[in-house]
Order: sequence, then C-alpha cells, then structure tokens
Amino acid sequence: MLDTIAQIIEQSGAWMYLLAPLFMVVVAVLPIPAEIPAMLNGMIFGTVVGGVITWSGAVVGAVISFELACRFGRPLAERLASRETLAKTDRVALSAGWPALVAARLFPLIAFTALNWGAGLTAIPRWTFVWTTALGIVPGVILFTASGSGLAAFYRRNPGILPLLVALLAVVVVFTVYRYRRGRGRTGAVAGLEGSE
Repeated sequence: MLDTIAQIIEQSGAWMYLLAPLFMVVVAVLPIPAEIPAMLNGMIFGTVVGGVITWSGAVVGAVISFELACRFGRPLAERLASRETLAKTDRVALSAGWPALVAARLFPLIAFTALNWGAGLTAIPRWTFVWTTALGIVPGVILFTASGSGLAAFYRRNPGILPLLVALLAVVVVFTVYRYRRGRGRTGAVAGLEGSE
C-alpha cells in the first residue's frame, strides 16, 4: 500500500506539494473529516512537511468557509431566523470571545467544518477567527501527522503488520463518522431549542 503511494508521489513530482494542500482546503470547506488526510500527509511527507501542508491547507479552507458563510450564509440566516435570535447568537459568540474559539478547536467532538461555517454566521471578527483557528488546530495537526508518519515508519520496518494498520485506520474512520454525526445531532437540538423560544 505505502509502496503504491510512494510510486504515485514519484510520478506526481512537485505537483504533490500543490495537490496535498489543495485537498486539505477542500476538506476544510466541505463536511469531510480532516483526520485521515492529515495522517496521509504525515505518512507521505513526514511530520514536519506534512504538518505544514495540513496546517496551511486547513487554515486557508477555514477562512474560505468563514468568508462564504459571512457573505452568503448570514443574509440567508437573516431571512430564516428572527432578528432577536440572531442578535442573541451574536451576543453569546462575542461574550464568549477568543477563549471559546480556541477551546472549540481543541475539543475533539466539535466538527472542524461546522465551526468554520457557524462562526461565519455570527458577528465574530474575521481576524479573531483566523488567529484562533491557526493556533487552535496546531495540537491536532501535530497529533495526526505524527501518527501518520509513525505508522509509515512502523510499516516499513514491519511490512506484515498491514492488516493491523488497516484495522486501526478503520477505527479512526468509525470514530470520526460517529463524532460528526453526534455533532450534527447536537447542532439540530440547539437549533430546535432556539426555534421554540
């Protein structure tokens, strides 16, 4: 498996260094779990380069999501929700401030993409969103790219361990899907409570 990936990288050449960050941007904009691409970046490029690729792509994608939500999502929210509800949401977001944004980035059960789009619907200042995202995702980037890099090194030393690595990857995928579904359920419940007020 890693041999195939290595061949793809060799054939792609320098393009891989452009395609990998672009893929992370897409992952950050769309509701796609970012953990697997981050681990793949670690496996392919190593912890340092893979970490830089993952971090930069995720930050750019988060900013794109935030800007799209500000430009198109907020006007739509103003038509669908009452002014009181939006004003209350803005007050809560602004009073929570940057510590809440950093904490939300560090809390693993809050979906990365949902936070990007959700923040753009509020009055959170753009620069606050950018720097808290850039800072808050660092631990996760290091964790997942280092994990990918470690798995790649472990596989090179123990090629017969592939079934265990596949099983481990399956566990990560299942956990990620569970986390995103649970996060969506909580978002729906909060929206329901706000609508009933």
